[in-house]
Amino acid sequence: MNDLIRIVANETKDPCFEYVKDVENFLRGRGLGVDVLPLADTGGVCLGARRARFCVVLGGDGTMLRVAHSAAFCKIPLLGINLGNLGFLTDVDRANGIGAIEKVLDGNFVTEKRLMLEAEFGAEKIVPLRERIALNEVYLGVSGKLTEFTIYINEQRMTRIRADGILVATPTGSTAYNLAAGGPILMPGGQMMVITPVCPHGLSARPWVTDATDTVRVVAKQSTQVIVDGDTRGAIPAGESVLIKKSGYHATIIRTTTVNFYKTLEKKKLV
Repeated sequence: MNDLIRIVANETKDPCFEYVKDVENFLRGRGLGVDVLPLADTGGVCLGARRARFCVVLGGDGTMLRVAHSAAFCKIPLLGINLGNLGFLTDVDRANGIGAIEKVLDGNFVTEKRLMLEAEFGAEKIVPLRERIALNEVYLGVSGKLTEFTIYINEQRMTRIRADGILVATPTGSTAYNLAAGGPILMPGGQMMVITPVCPHGLSARPWVTDATDTVRVVAKQSTQVIVDGDTRGAIPAGESVLIKKSGYHATIIRTTTVNFYKTLEKKKLV
């Protein structure tokens, strides 16, 4: 069995790495190898030279999101320990972190496979695939600029709409930008996508939920940015399109506790 455990730490949540040292000392005390990576150094495809048994992510949902792309490529499960506010992706808070790690080492855990999306567009030969997969959403648009979009599902035209942008989100991302844009909340383990217009110029514009096996093609009338999980990955010229589909990769989230999704929504005052 792999004896290497990787720790990814958000420096802003644990500036002096005091909690990181506690976690590292615990793991080494169990006779395990430990790699520690600051969040800023997690861009590598395999999160280091050697594949880890699992990765302990110290931070919040934003930290988990940053690590998820590389971890998905390496097929490394993520155990999130929340050092900030209540999150959806993290498993436990700081006080219960060591206990959660101990449960994982003893085999007392389950995993969740989270749907990821993949964006295909003209720059795909330049932009690596790992930078075109999304755990939360793919967004097309230019901030504050009204653009006309034509949307196709399975290459059949669905609608034409004028909006600041078009958002295609996963169930995981449904509680993020999608929710702020007026989209619905989806169950985390669902196999579906939601297409949400951002600031549409029309009272009839509403979000659409479609199956994860469908493909969504968005054609922009004007030059448009392609933003994946909050990071700009390129742009398409006027008249070109982005194809968004289910990725062959997924994020694996470790759970050592029973998560009440609805209770989390209530605590975050989303319902």
